[in-house]
Amino acid sequence: MYQNSISRIARYGSLALLFVTAGCAVQKTAQNPQENSAEVEVPAEAQRQYGEALAELEMGEFTEAAAQFESFVQRYPDYAAAYINLAIIHVQQERNDQALLMLSRALEIDNTNPVALNQLGLLKRRSGDFAAAENAWRSAIAANPDYAYAWYNLGVLYDLYLQNLPAALEHYQAYQDLNDSADGDVTVARWIADLKSRIGDPPQTAQVRDF
Repeated sequence: MYQNSISRIARYGSLALLFVTAGCAVQKTAQNPQENSAEVEVPAEAQRQYGEALAELEMGEFTEAAAQFESFVQRYPDYAAAYINLAIIHVQQERNDQALLMLSRALEIDNTNPVALNQLGLLKRRSGDFAAAENAWRSAIAANPDYAYAWYNLGVLYDLYLQNLPAALEHYQAYQDLNDSADGDVTVARWIADLKSRIGDPPQTAQVRDF
């Protein structure tokens, strides 16, 4: 079990990068200009610029993407999703303080934005503030119970960091129920089976992935 835990944790860095650079993952993390009806209306030309910035982010061109998003928010300072994307870039560049500032700005605009709350939870977990991470993910779920990644991340928090196995099981199951793929997440399915057999015993800890 110890070797399992080490190998799972060791894969964290590469999975975190995949989360940001893979095309579909970027779309799940960030919002396009017209995805959220609560956002300000954005003209077609600005939507094009925003799309270009997302493409740069997808390719891992963080400096260029940041410049595009910063230009965007100068013209549209009340658009929360652009600040979330800037936060993601700052995290990749190991500027967590700036990332927190960007998420704070996004949440000033929309304090129920589940994407911003999810990213805030990830930052708080990395800094060791597990109570704040738990609160952020609970707030994301309260804002949007269908936001699967908050359920997943809370499951990981309870499993790997807080050793609350019943809560971990509950949240993994909720994530699995919301999973888009026909068979769900195969890895999480194994964790669920393991936890069901281990409640009350030391668990096989979860591989950490950022969503």
